[in-house]
Amino acid sequence: MTKTKTMLCCLIGLIVAGIGIGVVSYLRFREAPKALFSALPKDMDLSLNHIHHVATRDGVKEWVLDADSAQYQKADNKTVFKNVSATFFLKDGKTIHLTGQDGVLLTDTKDIEVAGHVIVRSGPYKLNTDRLHYEHKTQTIFTDTPIAVTVKGNHMALTGDSLTFNLQTGQTVVRGKVRAVFKNFSL
Repeated sequence: MTKTKTMLCCLIGLIVAGIGIGVVSYLRFREAPKALFSALPKDMDLSLNHIHHVATRDGVKEWVLDADSAQYQKADNKTVFKNVSATFFLKDGKTIHLTGQDGVLLTDTKDIEVAGHVIVRSGPYKLNTDRLHYEHKTQTIFTDTPIAVTVKGNHMALTGDSLTFNLQTGQTVVRGKVRAVFKNFSL
C-alpha cells in the first residue's frame, strides 16, 4: 500500500510540476510572442488556425488582422494567411476595413499584401481590386492593379489603373486611365 501511495504522490507531483511549467511558459510567450518564433528551429514552419494579430506603434493600435489560418515560414520571415480581414485605425477615429482571400505579412517589416477579391471599405467608400499592399513604415496602402471605387451615398463610381492612400495624411491618388461617373450630381 505504501508503494502505491508513493507512486501516486510522485505522479501528482509530476502533474503539478508539468502544469506549473506550462503556465510559466504560457505567460512568457504571451508577454513576448516573438520569443515563441525565435524558440523554433531555424527551418521549422508553424501553422495555426483562427489568427488575431494587433499591431501597435508607441502604444497606439494601428491595425488588427484576423484570418482563418496562417502559416509562419521562418526561413522567409513571413506569415501566409487564408481568408484575411484587416482593420486600420486612422488618427481621426475613422477605420478602413480590408478583406481578401490570401494575405502575406512580412514579419520583420510588418508590410502586408492581400490578394484575391480584395474589398476595402471606409465610410461610404468601397474599393475593389485584385491585389493590395500595405507598407507599415510609411503607413501607405497602394495597388498597381486596376481598381473600382464606388461611393454609395453620392452616386459616384471611379476606376483607374492604380491607387495610393496615405493613412497619415488621408491623401488618395488614383492614376492611369482614370474615369469618374457621377449620377444625379448638381452644383
